[in-house]
Amino acid sequence: MLRLLLLLLLLSNIKCRLTRLPAYDPELYQQIITAAGKTDKLYIDLRLAQPAQRQYEQYSRRYATIEKSIRILSLQYEARPFNSRFLPILANIDTLFHRYREEHRLHPSQPSNAELLIYQTYLRSAWKPLIIAEQALKNN
Repeated sequence: MLRLLLLLLLLSNIKCRLTRLPAYDPELYQQIITAAGKTDKLYIDLRLAQPAQRQYEQYSRRYATIEKSIRILSLQYEARPFNSRFLPILANIDTLFHRYREEHRLHPSQPSNAELLIYQTYLRSAWKPLIIAEQALKNN
């Protein structure tokens, strides 16, 4: 009897947390890969361009296209059930992308190769958790 009471007391003190996850969506996964690829390509192309050819105006349409992709992904995740773990990742991507775009737009001289490499590396690192999370859903 004492053992049963101790077992019940122990089990009542254990806190379990159930986290529901969304279902894997291959189309959404492809959109993430495409948007991450466009982001990476933008900074590769900027680094390959001569400094005089790095004016923001020349790349503004590409920035707008990437921003659109990020916003579409954000809307899809906001509408997706059980998305609470994904939204902060997208918010981080959005924040970094806008910060770096504004730095490029307002930069008195064109961004250096080192700055562009930093932007590219940090954005690639921001996309990675979202890609990994979606891959985990596929394997779940």
